Amino acid sequence: MKIVKKIKARLLGENNGNEIKSSGNSYLTSKEIRAISKANAKVMLRLEKYKNRKADESEFLSEMKDPKNILEIEDLNTYFFTDQGVVKAVNGVYFEIPKNATVGIVGESGCGKSVTSMSVMRLLQGPQGQIYSGSIRFRAYDYKRDGHGNPIPTGETAENGAPVYETEEKVYDIAKMPINEIYRIRGKQIAMIFQEPMTSLNPIFTIGEQLDEVTFIHTPGATKEIAKARSMEMLELVGIAAPERVYKAFPHELSGGMRQRVMIAMALSCDPRLIIADEPTTALDVTIQAQILDLLRELKDRIDGSIMLITHDLGVIAEMADYVVVMYAGRVIERGTAREIFHNPLHPYTIGLQMSKPTMDSDSDKLFNIPGNVPNPVNMPNYCYFKERCSRCTAKCSGDYPCMVQVSPTHFVACHLYTEEEKNG
Repeated sequence: MKIVKKIKARLLGENNGNEIKSSGNSYLTSKEIRAISKANAKVMLRLEKYKNRKADESEFLSEMKDPKNILEIEDLNTYFFTDQGVVKAVNGVYFEIPKNATVGIVGESGCGKSVTSMSVMRLLQGPQGQIYSGSIRFRAYDYKRDGHGNPIPTGETAENGAPVYETEEKVYDIAKMPINEIYRIRGKQIAMIFQEPMTSLNPIFTIGEQLDEVTFIHTPGATKEIAKARSMEMLELVGIAAPERVYKAFPHELSGGMRQRVMIAMALSCDPRLIIADEPTTALDVTIQAQILDLLRELKDRIDGSIMLITHDLGVIAEMADYVVVMYAGRVIERGTAREIFHNPLHPYTIGLQMSKPTMDSDSDKLFNIPGNVPNPVNMPNYCYFKERCSRCTAKCSGDYPCMVQVSPTHFVACHLYTEEEKNG
């Protein structure tokens, strides 16, 4: 009976403040691991069947709650099913990305930033990684299709000779889309710039072959000449001085900054409405970093799109973002405009992040660090995840996890300090 309770707690990710132990130590027995694996297998099988089902479009059509938004994430839960239990990498995340805006996602490593972006792109490694529940609503321009599912041409051609097709605006719930339908928007409507361009580009194909592939996949009727013309246009757009030479080159023949520009060109090939930039400047030196950020800012205005920017660098967020989302241990703990987050941070974790930033006028020769460690992601507590590291912890912090409190029209925080202030007016 004790084993059953422990396994149930481990699967639910709850321990009521106590660490789960078995056989007198912190390790699970072989019997417990087999039971967890069996229970996980049932859930993974159900989610895989749902993901690979054949569904009518009406099953994943939705509506935006705010017409000004291009993406709305509501109560998103993304889990990884392991032999040790369920890792709740993204645990009830809420935020939105307005049209023509840059939203910065910040937080320490392992807080769920990249998993959130992978959930939007539906690039989670299955069957262990799954979107368990929630909604990801995206406003897309999709082709109008005939009774056979083929795009309807307008009879016109673009400047590069590609045929033009009729389009219409639709709102898709990405979390409910079958995996074979996600190709409608992944790479075309939502593009991603990955963290390390050297590992994102295939070393055995030329830059031109990899750029052309995007056009072949997402442009019906595209020829080799049309694909090359589009690739050359994109290389020129991102500021590459010798596009013909780069087009014929292999990834290892380019510098880090050039490879990142190629990744940006690839992301922009189909005029996406949303660009997800997952730490696009981490592997670059400061000079190239500034150039890439200027390029992203310029391109956002040119394509009239939005950017979801994931980074550890608060300086990059301050320079680029219109809105900021702060994540901790798989949850959003504060969100608001960049000015609100930087000039009026409310959550103790956000304040700690600000204090850990090196400044020229600091009197101390040591960097501030937030004490303690993030809770075990397999066995998260019921109370506030930041409680053990918080210098402003109160008795109420031992209760239920705090709800999100609105402190201004655009500023939200999940902390018991502000639930009390709201109650007291």
